[in-house]
Amino acid sequence: MGNGFNECLKKLRKEKGMTQEELAEAVGVSAQAVSKWELGSLPDAGLLPAVADALGTTIDTLFGRGQESPCLEQLLSEELDRAERDEDGKILCNVEREKRRMQCAWRICHLLACVYARCSNSREVSEMTIEGGQMHDMYTQVSDEGGFFQAKLNRPLQYFLLMPQPEYTCKDPAAPLCDPGFEELFCFLGRPKVLRALEFLAEQRRNMFIDSDTLIEELAIGKSDAEEIIAGLLKFQFISRAELKRGKENAAIYKYCLDCNLVSFLTFAYVLLKQPRNFNIGICNRSRPYFKSGAEENSEKY
Repeated sequence: MGNGFNECLKKLRKEKGMTQEELAEAVGVSAQAVSKWELGSLPDAGLLPAVADALGTTIDTLFGRGQESPCLEQLLSEELDRAERDEDGKILCNVEREKRRMQCAWRICHLLACVYARCSNSREVSEMTIEGGQMHDMYTQVSDEGGFFQAKLNRPLQYFLLMPQPEYTCKDPAAPLCDPGFEELFCFLGRPKVLRALEFLAEQRRNMFIDSDTLIEELAIGKSDAEEIIAGLLKFQFISRAELKRGKENAAIYKYCLDCNLVSFLTFAYVLLKQPRNFNIGICNRSRPYFKSGAEENSEKY
């Protein structure tokens, strides 16, 4: 709505701590009527004074007159709030609600990418890439002196990554992307059956525990190999250990701890293996390297 009544009504009602039912009772209408007002319709003119009185405001304020323009955070919050409701304004069930919120956030990310790249038709480009075009392996990548962002635009393997320019050197022991433990980690991940073990663990429900016999059966490996894999998974904290009481002895059981981090790791490992070739937006406006060298760092001090 151009007059902004529905958004103002919802905002003022929430600030007042009132439910739709409470406002409806105060005005003398049904809760469904209030819901429709917040979604875009208008009440009868004769009801406006009662609505304003119930919310402790004025009719002008209900229509957004004399108010400051909403901030970006408020607009995004309202957009996500609309995404998780059905046509009648009722909040959707958890699964559908979360899918709708993700779809909305995904559209916001794409629009941000297009606007940042100064696309003249950013909304059209964003909607096209979300819905999918003729080319399925389509990427967005903008790199400049401030940092970079990358996005895989359509299915499969969708992602969005935004990173400021790193301000550390690879010789800095505290640099998170230059950890000396990387070599040991990659050596472990390169061992036979380790990645398959992680994939198997990621396939289990969150509250599921396994033991070494489960890995032996699933991976078709010997006991010693299973124990070595488990030891490595424990070392890198990919799994946690608990004990199960079995008669007079306790048996070790294990639970997967990586949550979504394995998916993000495999996603960007895939990008290294299959480097992007097709871009709907591909811009590189930078001259300096991504990591500072020791010589560069020393020159900046003088």
